[in-house]
Amino acid sequence: MQELERHVRETSEYAPDGSREQWLHHGSSAALEPFAADSEAFSTVTCVPRPHGPDAGETSIETEIAQHPDQYRFAILMDAHGRRSINRLFDATETTGQAVAPTFLLYLVLDEGACSDEAFCQACAEMLRGEGWTGYQAIQAAWDAIPIDCSNYLDDDVLP
Repeated sequence: MQELERHVRETSEYAPDGSREQWLHHGSSAALEPFAADSEAFSTVTCVPRPHGPDAGETSIETEIAQHPDQYRFAILMDAHGRRSINRLFDATETTGQAVAPTFLLYLVLDEGACSDEAFCQACAEMLRGEGWTGYQAIQAAWDAIPIDCSNYLDDDVLP
């Protein structure tokens, strides 16, 4: 949420139509609406990563899910090793939760029919490039669990 709030704060709602700045501002504002409206659509959990270190975030998410596995449908993280570890935890607790890459959230929008395949593919590519997730492993991880062939819409640099 903090990154979305930063995008809203640092971009203009009056940016030129079709510009990246307009897309960031309006998209981030729309993504924040369910949280601001006291909606029950999402819940957030604030936790302090412990132990500290390179995998502290993944470890804290894993600890939270281990304590309350039935309260989570998805755990969103880019780290493939962290997702595998959390998915093993979901499997062990026999819950329906799943750890997925951030691009999977865009897939849910596509799956609901709220956008076209092309718009979905372009949004995923923009996310990958914008976040700097352009290495081989990051790209493989981003498309894992997404059953859409984007090769007609994207350059090979962001495809598995």
